[in-house]
Amino acid sequence: MARSKSKSDQAKIAARRLVEDEEVQKHLRLAATRLREAWGRVSGRSVSKAASDKKLYSKVREAATSLAAAGGRLRKQPEPPKRTGRKVVAAAAVAGGTAVAVKKLRDSQSTNGADSVVATPAAYPDRPVPVA
Repeated sequence: MARSKSKSDQAKIAARRLVEDEEVQKHLRLAATRLREAWGRVSGRSVSKAASDKKLYSKVREAATSLAAAGGRLRKQPEPPKRTGRKVVAAAAVAGGTAVAVKKLRDSQSTNGADSVVATPAAYPDRPVPVA
């Protein structure tokens, strides 16, 4: 399958989004801040103390999460899938519900008038009834 855009075109789109999207900028600022804080905690300590520092790990984790969120926002947004199947199912459910309601209404009317005589349909409804 051929690519629709070259790498340089994709980079231009990502750079434009980087400049225009405030949400991406917010994530990048947060990541930079957390990495700066993590570096501040590591810089004056020994390796063994830095390796067991829980706050250091949380700051690095927050920075990585923010970078991942920014990268996700820079990628091309996928188009939402068409949901024609949902519409068909919804229409079928409405039609079925209506049929059940009509059937119950007819049943209730026939049980209410049980004392009255029920007329039977003609044997051949297409033929005219002979007049004697």
